[in-house]
Formats: sequence, C-alpha cells, structure tokens
Amino acid sequence: MPVDPYAVLRALLRAEAARNTPKPPVTQEQKPPVKEGERG
Repeated sequence: MPVDPYAVLRALLRAEAARNTPKPPVTQEQKPPVKEGERG
C-alpha cells in the first residue's frame, strides 16, 4: 500500500516531540518505565 509522506512527517514530528518533552522525575518503584509502542 502507498505510504502517505505527510503521515511519515507527522510520525517523525510526534516522535521528536515525545523525545523532547521534559519528563517529571519519578522513582522506579513508583512508576516503571513505559515504552512507546511506535518505536522499533
């Protein structure tokens, strides 16, 4: 199926935004790290 170039751009922008957002410090026992399903 054809890939929408804008869909690729949106995915890249969302990945960059998710990576660049500062995460609040949380302890490991309080909240385990959650992996995004889009990576990989």
